[in-house]
Amino acid sequence: MNVTLIAERYAKALFEIALEKNALEEVFRDVVRLSALIRECRPLKLFLRAPIINPGKKRIVMDEILKDFNPVTIAFINLLVAKRREATIPEIVTQFIEQYNQYKNIIILRVKTAVPLEKELRGQISSVMAGYTKAHIEIIEEVDDTVIGGFVLTWDDKQYDASILKQIERMKKGLARINLYVKGIEHGRH
Repeated sequence: MNVTLIAERYAKALFEIALEKNALEEVFRDVVRLSALIRECRPLKLFLRAPIINPGKKRIVMDEILKDFNPVTIAFINLLVAKRREATIPEIVTQFIEQYNQYKNIIILRVKTAVPLEKELRGQISSVMAGYTKAHIEIIEEVDDTVIGGFVLTWDDKQYDASILKQIERMKKGLARINLYVKGIEHGRH
């Protein structure tokens, strides 16, 4: 079965249980912490994916990592370990965060610029996008000196490229379509 499909199903199950137990916000915080831990700690990711480590040992390690998490989160992770699905935890937490954001009508807007955004511009971008999408906007900023000038916005499966580099590319394409040959005039001679 497709890993993404498995992750979506398990994330949906966790989401529904968290809603039912009135623990959605706590479970969300746990999932965000777990996601950061997995992203920042490569040995943990490798540990989760290692098929030769016995599930009992994995559960002991996971219990220690999750000791101050919500009981719903702990029970869910223990279930994944028992079912030998712990290798999909990174994908499951990603899917859970996406489902939470969708439920709360939150859009993660990635803004790529050559220099850090000023607070005023950040607010303007957030305001314009909130009006456009009718959602709460959370901005993740990325400084990338290849942008040259302007910015690139990315959200969901959309992108708006207002960088100078993109404008130059458009101009090149436009110029490439112009036919500079005029019939009857020899080039190079006046």
